[in-house]
Amino acid sequence: MTLKDLYKNRDKMKPKRRSGCLCPLNQQDSQGKSPFPAADVKTPKDDDLIRQALKKNEFLWNVLTEFSMGKLLECFQLKHLDPGEVLLEEGKTNTHLFVLKNGTFEIVENEKKTCNVPIMGVFGELAILHSTRAPQTVRAVSQAAVWTVDGSRYKALMVKARMQKRNETVDYLRNVPSLSKASEHRLYSLCDILRESCYEGKALLAKEDETIDNFFIVTSGKCSPRALGKLNVRSATILATNSSRRLDKLTSGCFYGENILKKDTISPYTIIADFGGVSCLVLSRQAFLDHYQDLDDFLHGKTFSCDHQRLNYEGLELKQLKKLKTLGVGGFGRVQLVQNTKQKDEIFALKLMKKHEIIGKTQIEQVYNEKKLQMGCDCPFIVRLFRTFRDTKYLYFLLEPCLGGDLWNLLKRQRRKYFDTEAAKFYAGCVLEALSYLHCRDIVYRDLKPENVMVASSGYLKLTDFGFAKKILPKHSSYSFVGTAEYLAPEIIQKLPHDKGVDYWALGIFIYELLVGKSPFRNEEHNDLKTYQAILRGFDFVTFPSIISPRARNLIKKLCKHTSIDRLGCLKNGVKDIQTHPWFSKLDWEKLRQKELEPPIRIALNGKTDTRYFESFKEDKEQVMEDFSAWDKDF
Repeated sequence: MTLKDLYKNRDKMKPKRRSGCLCPLNQQDSQGKSPFPAADVKTPKDDDLIRQALKKNEFLWNVLTEFSMGKLLECFQLKHLDPGEVLLEEGKTNTHLFVLKNGTFEIVENEKKTCNVPIMGVFGELAILHSTRAPQTVRAVSQAAVWTVDGSRYKALMVKARMQKRNETVDYLRNVPSLSKASEHRLYSLCDILRESCYEGKALLAKEDETIDNFFIVTSGKCSPRALGKLNVRSATILATNSSRRLDKLTSGCFYGENILKKDTISPYTIIADFGGVSCLVLSRQAFLDHYQDLDDFLHGKTFSCDHQRLNYEGLELKQLKKLKTLGVGGFGRVQLVQNTKQKDEIFALKLMKKHEIIGKTQIEQVYNEKKLQMGCDCPFIVRLFRTFRDTKYLYFLLEPCLGGDLWNLLKRQRRKYFDTEAAKFYAGCVLEALSYLHCRDIVYRDLKPENVMVASSGYLKLTDFGFAKKILPKHSSYSFVGTAEYLAPEIIQKLPHDKGVDYWALGIFIYELLVGKSPFRNEEHNDLKTYQAILRGFDFVTFPSIISPRARNLIKKLCKHTSIDRLGCLKNGVKDIQTHPWFSKLDWEKLRQKELEPPIRIALNGKTDTRYFESFKEDKEQVMEDFSAWDKDF
């Protein structure tokens, strides 16, 4: 492939997708230290009307579970409006969800009236995920009232409730003798495999003298064992194995079937749900074995800690760096190619971030986190962060230069706008090596896309931009709405706790985009709401073009299972399940790690300062505000 082929379509390229930490969670709220005021008193009829309105909304119906629906209903407050009063203004940021109670509203878009809002109509749906600009103006025509929810209030309440629920589950698990010696880390990881099930009265959970498949923990209601056939049906709530042995009722916190974690087990009892029904946390033996070799592996399996590489270039000063060219422009600043004036063969990429924007967008903690995580990585498939600098205007990251540009540019410059299968395998393999390295250290990347993958001069790929990466231990699962819309996993949209499974979902989307040239959930209007709806519907509604082989289709679907724990990479064999998938059968992983494979596209450079693979950017003439505070003194 020649440079002429690569650059033939340079001027026709579409703008890159922006990442966005769309709703960083207020930690104070999530921990309950800042209690909310009580919501307006609602009647049962109000609750029912609001619930029905939410269920009629396709997006909310897919996002909300019964649990989250209940929490959302707790947050609604009543707002009254006079005729002519504006509820939403086109182009202005909105953070609220609205349900119309009474009155008449008109919708205006581009100064033209489009329609009226129906009674119990819902609008502002995205507010429960993140703030967004209102696409239309909504104005009261008469005296009116709406039920409204502040999105940040709902999110904080949900996080607090889910954290309490996980903590309660771990408390249950600690009382199980065979699990009592497990580390806290392991117990929290087991929470993600348990499923919550409700059983009607008299439902059969296990049968005496037959193999039991599930381990049960009773969370509410009552669960009654009895000796099947040895007691009258009317005595079903009496627990017994024979006429001389009785067992008390199993109530909240009690458990049954723990031996299945060790071996196949015959049930000594018949277990039935009491007349009032019962809710249980359930773990099947197969689900346990999908994630752990056996009970000993669960109790004593290996854990990893993050490496901390020795800092290089400690003696290098900022004033020694000479700017050569701007390589890219991002949210907080830009990236420049720079040269060490005292050692001219030393070339770096220097990332500049405006301090006043970091402060204004409350991203101080995020920037410190980015530095800590990326500087701690020493992996051939991750861009090295050598050191950082600071002055009154900027924070600086001194990075390893990757002169092949980013993968997004390379993809869009292909004649067919997509890679062939062998190239896609090679590039996906490089990314998988980076993710594997991070996941072994409990780091979840959370923003995989071609724009964040750099092409080194060797033709190999390196992951960069750790702005949304996070070290996530099982006890501290993240709930933040973070990433790029087309690559978001369902659990992020649904505000469920997420972990490394979001990266494997994104890897499936990544492979699809490499093979097709666009992501599977993209829509031409770039409408986030439509994108989220498509993601929640899942891959059963995605049409795979014929250029995707059956093996590739199978891999993508297995990476993009709706439930995180069922995805390839999250099962007991971890990343090996992906590496040994038939689609990767011809990729020599060891040669890839040793960089002994020929890259699919060679990067032709005339020296260390050749920037032909980068776009051209105008010089930044903006007067940057200075900041003399000491928040970055440790940077």
